[in-house]
This record gives sequence, structure tokens and C-alpha cells, in this order.
Amino acid sequence: MAQDELGELIDFLHDRNPEVRRLAVHGLLPYTAASHPSRAILTIGENSPHQLSPGSIKPAIIEDLKRLSEDQHMTAHDAFSALINFSDSPPVVEQLSNPDFLSVIFYTIIDYESLLADLACMLLSNLTKVDSVVDLCLTSPIPPHSSHPSITQDESFSARLKQSSAPLMDLLMDLFARGDRKQINPHANFDFLASVWANLSASAKGRAYLVGVGPTPTVTSEAPLFHLAPFTEHPSLIRRGGVISAIKNCCFATEVHEQLLSPTGFNLLPAILLPLMGPESLDDPEEQEEFPVECQLLGPDKRRESDPNLRLILVESLILLATYPLQRQIMRTKKVYRIVQILHLAETSENVQESIERLVNLLIRDEAEQPDPIQELEDADELVEV
Repeated sequence: MAQDELGELIDFLHDRNPEVRRLAVHGLLPYTAASHPSRAILTIGENSPHQLSPGSIKPAIIEDLKRLSEDQHMTAHDAFSALINFSDSPPVVEQLSNPDFLSVIFYTIIDYESLLADLACMLLSNLTKVDSVVDLCLTSPIPPHSSHPSITQDESFSARLKQSSAPLMDLLMDLFARGDRKQINPHANFDFLASVWANLSASAKGRAYLVGVGPTPTVTSEAPLFHLAPFTEHPSLIRRGGVISAIKNCCFATEVHEQLLSPTGFNLLPAILLPLMGPESLDDPEEQEEFPVECQLLGPDKRRESDPNLRLILVESLILLATYPLQRQIMRTKKVYRIVQILHLAETSENVQESIERLVNLLIRDEAEQPDPIQELEDADELVEV
């Protein structure tokens, strides 16, 4: 499509006729893909008079798409889809990162009859790659007139939200944990919120929220991370991938390592180990009895995590948790060495194999040689948030 024709199409985005708006945004949608050669027509160049970064989308288009995201269903669907495509660019993320539009996204997610909740989750997952959006997420109230059932049906949860310093995120976590497989909203599974948790966990503030040590300390069983851990073996790659990444990032918070591993705390060890375990049986049944209870008697149908990148993240999580002698001893007691030894024999990825060997070297070391929490801290510095 020529530039003039595309410009005419854009003019129809704010037409008074709803059907014209629907056709216009539907026609524009293919051009918003990063791979489309005509997308450059929609962006701001280096010599533009607009006070925006090169690569930003022309402001009028962004404003039209924001408005259309609250239009009739089919129109809003394509508007959200276009904004998702555009938000692969950091300058566009900055354009979309204002409280008013974030409220539209939040409301779309928490409306349990919304047909567009998953699209809104996808857009939020792109936007939370920016620190300013993370800060807004952690301080935003719940939009008024929410139709989320937890607020009206669960009095204890409702009371907790009123005391929370991050009530909106608590509500989204509740949706994520209980809305699995369209159990709350028949049109949404909220899997893309897993990417939001991963993005939040890449910042110190986000990690503090997830482990419950923010401005309002939270008991472990109510901390968000506690509700993420069960999903490390979920069938959805998007859901389990985001959760596994969030867990690894939380492992950078060395001050809570004891709570992360404690059976009376987050008890993360089974959540990390189970995806790394396969159907292999041990010759010595008594040895298996020393594994975490959740990791015993898995049966011949047990399958390991199929994605090598996620297996690597899981092993790196164990390396981070092995920073201090106390946590290394817990791992030895629970036979983590034996579990990763079996994994190493079956592993096909060199990167994962190398990380397993790093972990094993930490676990088999003689603690008397180096009693301080030390070199392993330097080793951990080589790992990065995901």
C-alpha cells in the first residue's frame, strides 16, 4: 500500500461510523507487524518535529488505537493486536506507559467477562519490560467497579486487598493462580501474566513484592511467589516459562534464600527439581526416600522439561541458591547432587551440562576449605536476570 493510501486508512481510525473504524483498524493491523516493510511509514524518523524518540509511532495513530481498544469487540480486538505488535519497540512502550492507558489494560484483564483479557495480558507483558511501568503496577489501585469474582465472593481476600500496598498486582496474581485453563473467565487463561511476573522479578522492587518483603511484609503463604511455584510443570510453555524465569530472578535475593528453601517457607526445591526429573528409577529405593517428598515415586510417565533454555534457568536457580553453606547443606541432605547427576547423564545441551557441573562443584566441595560465602558470590555474578 502506498504512503498516501495508508494515510487515508489512518484517517478513518477516528471516523464517527463504528463500522468504518472497525474496517480501518482491521486494514491497518497487517502493517503494524515488525516484519512488514510499510511499518516504517507509521514511525517517526530522526528529523521529525515530534519530541519523541526515533522509532516511535506517530502520536495520532497511538492515540486512535488507545481509544479503539475501548471500542466494540472486533474493533478493540484489532486495536489491542496492533498495540501488541507496536510494543515490541522500546520507544513505543514509552508512548503507551501512562497511568490512564494502563488503567484500561488493567480493567480489561480483571473484567472476568472480557473477551480481550488475554490480549491485554500480552500487551502488559510487553509494557512491563520498562521500569516505570513496573513502578506503576506495584502502586496502582484496583480500577473501580471491578467485576472480578474474588472481590465479591471471598471476604478474606477482599480484606487483604484493602491492606495491601500492591492491591492490583495481588488481584492479578489471584487471577493467574485461580484462572488457569479458563476457570474464572471462559475466554481467558491469563498465561501471559507469567511474563509480567518474570519482568517484575527482574527489578529489586518487583522481587521484594513477589517474596513478600515490601513495605507491607506478607506471610509466606500469602506472598505472590508462593502461588507461582506450582506452575513450573504446567502444559503451557508461556505460563511455566514465565514462572521459572521469575523463580530464578527471585533467587538473586540472597537475603531470603533461607525462606526460599525452607519447607515451612516457600519450599522452592521441589518446584525447581521436578521439571528436571525424568522417569529413571534408582537401584537403591532408600536413596530416593531422601529426595524431597514431592520428588519421590514419580513413575515411568514422568517427563523432563522439554525446553533446554528452561532447564538451564532451573539449574542456574539452584546455583544461585547454593551461594551460602547453609543452603548447600540443605541441598546435600535432599540429594540434589544425585538428581542433577541423573539429569547430566540424559542432558543433550552443552550449556545445561556445564551449569550442572558448576552446581556439582559447589555441592561436593569441602566446606572446611572455604567457610565464607565468597567465591560462589562471584560465580553468581556471572548469572543474569531473565
